[in-house]
Amino acid sequence: KAPPAGAIVFQLSAVHPTAADSVGPPFVATDSLAAQGPDTILVQRARIVLAELAIAPAVSNECDEEEGEDNPPCVEFSDEPVAIDLPLGRTVRRAAKRAPATDYNLFQAAVHPVDSTGDRELVDGAPEMANASVRVEGTYSHGGVRHPFTYTTAWSEQQEITIEPALTVTAGDSLHVTLRVDVASWFRNAGRTGLIDPVTALRGGPNENLVKDNVRLSFKVLRDRNADGLEDSAVR
Repeated sequence: KAPPAGAIVFQLSAVHPTAADSVGPPFVATDSLAAQGPDTILVQRARIVLAELAIAPAVSNECDEEEGEDNPPCVEFSDEPVAIDLPLGRTVRRAAKRAPATDYNLFQAAVHPVDSTGDRELVDGAPEMANASVRVEGTYSHGGVRHPFTYTTAWSEQQEITIEPALTVTAGDSLHVTLRVDVASWFRNAGRTGLIDPVTALRGGPNENLVKDNVRLSFKVLRDRNADGLEDSAVR
C-alpha cells in the first residue's frame, strides 16, 4: 500500500517583503524598482541559473541520505540547471509534484554558472547567460542622472534555505510553496542607507562581494496559497 501523499506546488516570486528595514532615507521597493535617497534602480530583466531544486522532509533535513535510511524522499522540482527569468510583477507557477504527507523544513537550490562549453543546451537556449549565473539589466539613477547597466556574475553556491516553521503536506491536498528572490535588495549598500551603482559590483569591483552577499540573503521559501509572494500568515 502506498503511503499517504499530497502535492507541492512550486512557485517563484520576486516580490519585495513589506517589512520596513531602512536606516536612513525611506526605502521604496517593488519587484522591479528600488529607490532610496537620491538613488533609483529600475530592473528590466533579472535572470538566474538554478539547479538541484528540491525540498527535504523534516525527518531527514537533507536530500543526501545515508545507506540504510528509510526516510520520505525529497521532492525534486528540477535537477539540471535551468535559466529562470525572475517574474517581475507577478508570481509564476513552475511545477507541481506528488509529495509524501509529512513536514518539510529545508529547501535546496544550487546557483549555477553556465559553462559555455559544457552546458551546450542551456547556452543555446539562453546565450546571454554564458559564463554567468546571474544577470540583471536595468537603469541606475543617481540624483536624476541615469545610465543603463548590465550586471553579471559567475558566482556559484549551494543554497540550503531553512523553512521555519516547517510546512506540512496533508494527504490529498496541495501545499503551495513560493521561492521568493528579493531582487530589489540586491543593490543596497552595506548600511542599508542607499543604493550602489550595479557596475561597481562587476568582477573586481569594490561592491562585488557586497552584492553576492545580498543575493545570498534574498532567498526565502514560504507558504503562499494565493500566490502573492508573501507569507500566508502575513498581515496585509
